[in-house]
Formats: sequence, structure tokens, C-alpha cells
Amino acid sequence: MDILASIGHTVNTVANDFWSKVGLLTAATATAFFTPIAGLITACFILNIADLISGLEVSLKQGDTLWSKRMWMGTIKKIRQESAVIVLMHIIEHFAMSTMTTTTVLSGGATVLICLTELWSVLENLNTVSPNGPWRILKSFLKDKSEKYTGFELKLDKDGKVNDVKPVSTEMAEES
Repeated sequence: MDILASIGHTVNTVANDFWSKVGLLTAATATAFFTPIAGLITACFILNIADLISGLEVSLKQGDTLWSKRMWMGTIKKIRQESAVIVLMHIIEHFAMSTMTTTTVLSGGATVLICLTELWSVLENLNTVSPNGPWRILKSFLKDKSEKYTGFELKLDKDGKVNDVKPVSTEMAEES
């Protein structure tokens, strides 16, 4: 039995009327389309939750409100926007770059940037909670690497938060 006949048999067995068949095929198509990026979206979601938890620690330390609606809505909005970026990159890969064998270049790249941003935020929060923690070294390492690979110098304030971004001077670029 060929594959199309097998799919047809399965659809006819599971769904009885026309709209059930349309719904089943739509769900199957969506599942097949989004499966390659499910892990990417999950990674961003996990780091967002880590950022939320570390942000709650900072709020607790500073005596701020822990469970504000604005905080939750901001996190939900951020997760939704980051997921939308990954999905849009996957759509571009699927339709505009369909001749490539590796089709997660854009969505994977977007995920890396999003995850690094979230990791940086978690490190800022941990640095605020415990300034002498081991993450200070990791943050310094990430700062050096980001300057080297992006060509931008990050100016940090006394709390370790980015307060200015400037292009790397030519002397610094020649040393690398």
C-alpha cells in the first residue's frame, strides 16, 4: 500500500465528516511544520522563566512588588514575541530558502541571540542579588566574547548592567 493510500485510510478511519477531515489534516500539517522549531521555542521559554524567577529574586531583595500584573504581562508578551520571531524565521527558511539542506539557519540564529539575551538578563539579576557570585566571571567572559564577535564594546555600570554600546575602536579590533 502506498503512502497516500495509507494516509487516506487513516483520515477516513479517524474523521467521519468533511470538517473533521479538514481539521485533522490542518493539525497534522501544522505539527509537521512546527516540529523542527519546537525545541528552539522551548529553549527560549525555559530561559524566559529563569529570567522571571531571577527577576523575582531581585524584586524580593529590593522590596518591590513580587506578583504585579505588568510583570506577568511583560513576560508573556516577551515569550510571544520571541516565539513569533522564531516562527517567522522558520517560515522564511521554509519558503524562501527551501533549496538549502540545513533549514534552521535563521530560526536557530535567532534562537541563539534570544537565548544569549535572556542569559545575560539572568546574569544581571544574579549579580544584583549576589554581586560577589561566580557568575561575575561568566558575565565578563560573555562581554569579552560579544565584543570580539559583534564589533561593539559594551559599557557596564557598577551593577554590571549594560548602559552604553559603542562600536569597537580600530585599535581594539587589531589586537583581537
